[in-house]
Amino acid sequence: MSSCGWPNDTDADKIPAMHASDWLNTEDRFTPGAELFRSDRAFTTWAYTISHSQLLLRTRTTTQAGSRQSRIDIVFKPVRAMKIRIEYDGLVIRCATLAEAEKIRADNTGIHEGAHCLLLETGGDLDYVIAHAVGWEEDMETDRDPSRLAGFAPGSDPGRILK
Repeated sequence: MSSCGWPNDTDADKIPAMHASDWLNTEDRFTPGAELFRSDRAFTTWAYTISHSQLLLRTRTTTQAGSRQSRIDIVFKPVRAMKIRIEYDGLVIRCATLAEAEKIRADNTGIHEGAHCLLLETGGDLDYVIAHAVGWEEDMETDRDPSRLAGFAPGSDPGRILK
């Protein structure tokens, strides 16, 4: 099972299985209250570009014990508003309920109606990203390799900056 998968078989009959790669950008993929993604891995805010309104969250590929593990990239775009933190110790992404979305939109006026309110849950805390699409991919690339999901301008490419 990929690290994007459900933790046990009892959940599998209730919720569709996670894929190692997915791209959600159509209205039918964003049901209010629906869980979209779950991982016990730690994620870091890796990059954000204003020009393309892209937010990239990424897992590290080396464990604390020094062993190699897969990389998971999560990209939100175009981002219209966000309240995020630098690190997430485990991450659940779900669509806001109608009431949650209404409250978030009240704090962020002028947001296009086609954008979706996505909640980022970690350790009992909630952040949010308002974006038109979200996708993730699990691969065996290194921390510094570019994401297949996000295009960054040469001057803002995290791989170039972090060298």
